[in-house]
Amino acid sequence: MRFAKFLRTKNCVCLATALLLALTQSAGAQHANQPVDPQLIAADNAFGLNLLSALNQKNGNANAAISPTSIALVMQIVFNGARDATRQAMAQALQLGSLPTRSLNVNNEKLRTSLANPDADVQLTIANSLWIDRKQHPLAPAFVEINKTYYGAHIGDLAGAPNNVNAWVSAATAGLIQNILDAVEPNDVAVIANAIYFKGAWTVPFDPANTHPGEFTASDLTKISCSMMHRHGSFDYFAGADFQILRLPYGRSKRFSMVILLPKADVPLKTFMTRVSAESLRSWLSQLKPASLQVELPRFKVDYGTSLIESLSALGMGVAFDPQHAQFPGIAAGVYLSKVEHKAVIQVDEAGTTAAAATIAVPSVTSFSRPIAMAMDHPFFYAIADGETGALLFMGSLDKPS
Repeated sequence: MRFAKFLRTKNCVCLATALLLALTQSAGAQHANQPVDPQLIAADNAFGLNLLSALNQKNGNANAAISPTSIALVMQIVFNGARDATRQAMAQALQLGSLPTRSLNVNNEKLRTSLANPDADVQLTIANSLWIDRKQHPLAPAFVEINKTYYGAHIGDLAGAPNNVNAWVSAATAGLIQNILDAVEPNDVAVIANAIYFKGAWTVPFDPANTHPGEFTASDLTKISCSMMHRHGSFDYFAGADFQILRLPYGRSKRFSMVILLPKADVPLKTFMTRVSAESLRSWLSQLKPASLQVELPRFKVDYGTSLIESLSALGMGVAFDPQHAQFPGIAAGVYLSKVEHKAVIQVDEAGTTAAAATIAVPSVTSFSRPIAMAMDHPFFYAIADGETGALLFMGSLDKPS
């Protein structure tokens, strides 16, 4: 039953969701001889784990569910427009290292292509969009072209936001996420959005007849009643000194899987997660071997949504959200990021897993107002005033300049 005690811990779903898409290994890209650069995959995985840790620090023991792939794509699109200190801070937070920008974009295109139509029993869609105001807030043409060329972005009209953005996200996530953008402010120059939808059938489903009432012990030792699914079979498995790892595959090809890390009952999940990095996880997964197991897994559904500004700032890119110091001339003049919102939904049952996530970033200008015309081309009054006392030291009227 220790397996059951982990899987409904108030933090457990966040790891399952993060791993669901972030740990997908891309077998090929647009062509079989053009694989996705492992440096990009490693960067996205490391960024996702770091962000999840930051969110857990923010949320305490509450559930967290994110799609690192969705968030990384939006942030990397924004990264194209960053310069100088802002660019350096984002590269550090996103774990990009020395990856050139063109390579970043090309490999994101390869990743997106590779993940299309992956398995007969798996639905996976990744969509990007850019919503712009061509009249009052024109973006740098090169930035718009990058969105279209490498990210396949739909280019929409910001004038219809937030309704058209929310409708696009809802359609791209099969209705699981319907409202991610509450409003568009006058200073907002664009909305950059990503949506991911995943629906995968277990390679071997759980028999509903073997689902029984169970009990789950949360981090605060609260006992929670749940529906516990049961299945006996051969699974890829590894046991460490104080944890176990299980891989539950989806579809016919088994390309996708849910990876579950179960610490011992006396090891707090938050403590254990401090040891989980992209490197340690890769090492543990390389040691998986088939084993005969009796698996108990609760049915669950998690809806999660949050602003990412605080957590991304904790990772070192706070300058991107500072109106006075952010540098995004590659997007538009005077731009900073005013919003980064993320929502995720994950549902696990006997048949498989349905998951969706959406991320938006909103570049804004520090201030925007139409210039008021004041041409001193006819007679006017003038004064020289003392700002401290209000005294008018000089005054006059000008009828004819000389």
